[in-house]
Amino acid sequence: MKQIFADLFCWSRFHEARQLDFNGHLWVRPQGNVLIDPVSMIDSDLQQLDRLGGAAFIVITNCDHEREAALFQQRTGAIVLAPEADATLLSCPVDRTLSDGDEIVPGLTAIHLGAGGKSPGEIALYWRQRRMLLSGDLIVGAPLGRLSLLMDDKLKDPPAAALACRRLLALDFDVLLVGDGQSIITGGREQLLCCLQQRTDIYINRIHVDDVPWQQRHDREGYRWDSREIDALVGARRLGYQLIRLPPGQSSYPFHLHHKGEELFVVTEGRCTLRTDRGPWEVTAGDYIAFPPGAAGVHKFTNEGPQNCVLLAVGEQLDDDVCEYPDADKANVFALPGAHVFRRADAVDYWDGE
Repeated sequence: MKQIFADLFCWSRFHEARQLDFNGHLWVRPQGNVLIDPVSMIDSDLQQLDRLGGAAFIVITNCDHEREAALFQQRTGAIVLAPEADATLLSCPVDRTLSDGDEIVPGLTAIHLGAGGKSPGEIALYWRQRRMLLSGDLIVGAPLGRLSLLMDDKLKDPPAAALACRRLLALDFDVLLVGDGQSIITGGREQLLCCLQQRTDIYINRIHVDDVPWQQRHDREGYRWDSREIDALVGARRLGYQLIRLPPGQSSYPFHLHHKGEELFVVTEGRCTLRTDRGPWEVTAGDYIAFPPGAAGVHKFTNEGPQNCVLLAVGEQLDDDVCEYPDADKANVFALPGAHVFRRADAVDYWDGE
């Protein structure tokens, strides 16, 4: 088996007709290893599998990727999991069925890709913390270093299948593993977007607002609101697009400014109060408000009225921005990993600790 990461392995069988590899994957974990869409193994790979602890789970992403699941189940005694809509199409007994959003094991989630593909229940697998995605059948790692979709004549509804990949664009991932072809170890999301942009039966850079669900954001009283996240779904790269539905009595974010990023807000429905360094201002539907970088762009929106207010927020997506919160005297340094909010009063001398 080829070692992709410290705990992730892959092995392949070359398919002459399609001229690409069919891949199985093994995730090694202390709580029980996970086999995914397992193709047959040569003896040395079987011995390596035994040394690595066998398998506790076998995940089949779609009915056409059952492959050698039955043989591996007999060899390891693993629990077999498959998409609910595909389970009855398998010859291998299925111990547990999977629906959209189900946690397979801690850290691994099933993402249903809809019924436009080759099978009705096909799922992708998502490791959120690792920013890693695995697609079983719909997305193919070919030509080398790029992605394509399964041939149209294999799909029930090619445009619907392509649009189903929009669900994946909404996820935060960089690694894209594939069941067929060559995986993309870095830049996977960008390659998927490029693949979809090349299709002429869909226009992936357009979406209707009603096709974007509202999602609840923040769980602190005073900052509870809903959002429609648009940017990832239309292939935005440098700008973020977001609709904010602000209920009465709630604010969007604390009073803040960006040192590098510029923002534009458009009030599309209702009215609310905009707090600035020049005092409060009532803003209403049809108003466009610019927030340039620096102190002049400090702002906070609060809905003090009886009806919802909806705002369209457009802003630069910068990894190296610094956001400042004057009320709490804090700074948020986006370029740093993990928690990166600091009290400005805690600033130290350049040579401190050297």
